[in-house]
This record gives sequence, structure tokens and C-alpha cells, in this order.
Amino acid sequence: MQGKKWLGKLSISLLVVLSLLAVSCAKEEPAQAAAPAAPAASQQAESSEAIPDMIDMTMPAKTITLRLAYDDPTLWPKQANVPDPEHAQALLFKDYVESQTGGAIKIDLYGAGQLGTYRETLEMVQQGSMDINIGTGSLGSFFDPFQIFTIPYLFSSDDIAVGYFERSEWWADLMDQMEDETGMKYLGMGQNGWRNFTNNVREIRKPEDLKGIKFRVMQSPVYVKMIESMGGSAVPIAWNELYTALQTGVVDGEENPISSIALGKLQEVQKYLTMDGHVWSENVMVMNSAKFNDMPVGVQQILVQGGMLAARANNVAERMVSNIVKFEDVAKQMQVYFPTAGEKAEFRKVSQPAVIEYLKGELGEDVVDGFLTSVQKMEAELGWRR
Repeated sequence: MQGKKWLGKLSISLLVVLSLLAVSCAKEEPAQAAAPAAPAASQQAESSEAIPDMIDMTMPAKTITLRLAYDDPTLWPKQANVPDPEHAQALLFKDYVESQTGGAIKIDLYGAGQLGTYRETLEMVQQGSMDINIGTGSLGSFFDPFQIFTIPYLFSSDDIAVGYFERSEWWADLMDQMEDETGMKYLGMGQNGWRNFTNNVREIRKPEDLKGIKFRVMQSPVYVKMIESMGGSAVPIAWNELYTALQTGVVDGEENPISSIALGKLQEVQKYLTMDGHVWSENVMVMNSAKFNDMPVGVQQILVQGGMLAARANNVAERMVSNIVKFEDVAKQMQVYFPTAGEKAEFRKVSQPAVIEYLKGELGEDVVDGFLTSVQKMEAELGWRR
């Protein structure tokens, strides 16, 4: 009973956080800026250089509806204690954009993968038949350099990752390049959680423990390279086939964030969980670039700001889901191990160089070295030292 009361309080806490985000968003800028009073003639010359031009906040004359697709369930608030991360991201984006445009822009949400897989809806965004998308795991197939942040054990903490994707000029330039090459506009980066190892063979405490174990990975060569660098075998398998593959022994293990493990009920068919956090996984929001550029400048600003604020809501939801609420459910059915700092350093030592070398061959040394340098710069700004 106490556990249920505690979860109830936790749910209320998350509601408060999300509500405060929405309220603060609504207060940050008006839905439509009022035209400033014209200065007196004697003051015009003096003030024209001192005061920058105001952004044109004119809204469309007719309501424009944008469709947003994502994979996470839409159970909250009626059927779940907390929202899944992508759902929280979508809800806050909808609230912010609709309120700040005074309803001139309407956001229709299509969660739970109802319009297709993540890759399929990404293709729709690129082609213009879908407007906005949130997801993880496939954008690197459309723009190769996007997979750069999958270097294992790269970020030392959540705050470094979040700060990096919000503030890094290097990353912003890369996303401008992505827009030019793919026709997809980057709006914000939430998180899908830290990826961890599970398996049915043995407890994993050091890289050598992966030897002889077959791990399911996403259909991404970077993840194959990472597993192989530690001595394990990597088998690319689609998400919707994973539970059965584990249940029948096609593979022995997999690697995913806690939220995904709980979503797929993988704890039912796995014995061991190692909380090594080898990759900080993304929930990236992108929009069809042509549709974005057709919007008035003021609407573009609201969409970009909404994307950033929505990513923050995602981060709050993900930490609550993976660190507390769903972690407890997962941990009840698996033997959980938390590696020491020294053990994580060993994982990093054997896996990171192999993946970095591979990515340099795929993307070029300038891209990889530039990215690593920009991450180190963010670490220094936030007071972290390796």
C-alpha cells in the first residue's frame, strides 16, 4: 500500500513538473506581439539604430493543422502513472505551439505507431506526407553523420548530453547540413534513455563477459561494431521480433533503455541486467523542411522554441520512467548489476576506439574529431573532467 501511495505522489510530482513547463512556456512570449507605437519624428533617427527590428508575429489567416507521429504509447494520463517520453514530448509541443499561435497552428498527435514504423514515418516527413516525427534509431540511415553520437560511453552524464544538444554550435551546424541534404528540419533532442545490456547466459561485469553471447542489436552497423569490439556476437533483429527471438533462444541478450525493456516486457524473457549505460539514446524531433519554411517567421520561432521545450519534458519523463517507475518493475524480474567506475572504464577502453575508427572510415576524420572536441568543450563548460 505504501508503494502505491509513493507512486501516486511520484505521478503527481511529474504532473506538477510538466504543468509548470506548460505554464512557463505560455508566459514566455505572447501569442501575437502587439505593434509598437510609432516614435515621435524627432526620435526616429536616434532610435532606429538602437532598437532591433521586432520579429513579425503575424499568424496565418486560416488554421493550419500539422500532424505529428511517434511510437510511444499514449496511455497517460488515463491509464498510466507517468507519460512515456515521446508522448510527453509530443504533448508539450502541442500545448506550446497551439497556445503561442492562438490556435492558428493546430497539432494532431498520432502516437503508438498508428501511422507506421519510425522509419516509415520518417520517410513520410521527408516526402511531405507527414509533417513532424519523434523517434529513435533510424535517422542515421537518412543522414550518415547523425549516428556520430552513438560512440559508446561518450557522455558522462545526462546534463552533458542535454546541454550539448541544446547549446553546441557544432551540433547546430551539423543539423543545418542535415536539413540541406535530407529536407528534414531539426527541432529538438529528447532522450530515449541510456542503453544497457540484458542476457540469459551470465551476469556481465566486464567486457570479457560478453564473449560467446549473441546480442540482438538495431539494424545499425555502429551497434554491431560496438558489440563485436567487446567480444560478443551481434545479430540485427527488428524490434517487433525481439521478444520471440529472446524467448526461443535465437539470441541470448539485447541492449536497450529501461523504458524500452519495460515496453517490450523483455524482463519476462531475460535473467540478467547490467546498468552500464553504454549509449545515450535519442528521441529526436524533425519536421518537413519545406513546410517549416512556408510558415511565417513568428511561427517558425514558436516551432523551434516548442521543440526545445518539448525535449525538456521528454527528459523529465524519461528519467522518471527509467530511473524509478519502470525500473522497479523490470528489476523485480531480473538480477541487476551496477558496474563500478573502474569497470565502466574498461568497457569504454575496449569499445570506444573500435567504433571511433569505424566512424572515421565512414564519415571522415574531420567529422568525428570535430564532434569529440565539441563534446569535451561542453564537459569543460559544465565543470566535468574525465
